[in-house]
Amino acid sequence: MKDKSPSRNYQYETQRFLLRQVQAEDAPALLKCYGNPAAVALMNDDNCLRGFLCQTLEDMQAYISIWQSEDYARLAVIDKKSREPVGTLEIFGGETGVLRVDLRPDYETPEVLEELYTLAKHQFPEDFPMGAMVTKAVPQAAARREALIKLGFSGPETFRNYDSYYRLPVRTLGIAYCGLACCLCSQKESCPGCQNQGCEQSDKCVHFACCREKGLAGCWECPDFPCGQGMQKNRRILTFAKFAKEHGVARLLECLERNRWAGVVYHQPGGLTGDYDLETEEEIMRLLEKGK
Repeated sequence: MKDKSPSRNYQYETQRFLLRQVQAEDAPALLKCYGNPAAVALMNDDNCLRGFLCQTLEDMQAYISIWQSEDYARLAVIDKKSREPVGTLEIFGGETGVLRVDLRPDYETPEVLEELYTLAKHQFPEDFPMGAMVTKAVPQAAARREALIKLGFSGPETFRNYDSYYRLPVRTLGIAYCGLACCLCSQKESCPGCQNQGCEQSDKCVHFACCREKGLAGCWECPDFPCGQGMQKNRRILTFAKFAKEHGVARLLECLERNRWAGVVYHQPGGLTGDYDLETEEEIMRLLEKGK
């Protein structure tokens, strides 16, 4: 559950926690987190001028002042039972959104981490548009790594020359009505995707008009599918739509993302064809299902 206002006062709620923009009065409680070397050792201070260890209340207050002035969300994680902030989450969007999770050591448990990472996975991409989400989990943060892998993050990998990052592909662009993989398309990086009414060709697209008129999530839901019109004259796009009809869009996205990490290229550099542009539908289906 969330509430959002134009002033960046993001608010979220999970089973055990309330999250809202950090406030000055949080400083004494947060000092228990940022004043603890064990907690700070698990924090992501990459690209920061100094570490997050706070020796005094004044140090903590100075950090909160910075977090309040920046153009991103730094959310205090408040335990519903104690009503006390026990850490923070930082998130911002972009081509790759970065999630920072800072917690007191007594909250560094698989259950808490999974709860907070689940919130981030399902809520943050909507409020902070991003192409993918990354978060750091150093080797000694075993509980973090376990929770991230369980929730579909992959890693560890190097991000901006820093190690120990885990990545979650964000599928906000999804699959176009016709079957085109907007989530992987490289034709125009600024395009928000067909389903988000961002394609410049939507006013000329038979699939866009037809699906919206019929209230369909895609051509694969249509009783007349395949109609053989428009983009479905392309073997790859038609096969993707057939895969979505047979296995569901979520499974299609999972296969595309798995293959992407395995090195399957959707568009070759400078072109609009790639590894899925094979001779037969059977070959494309096999690549989707089995990978390389």
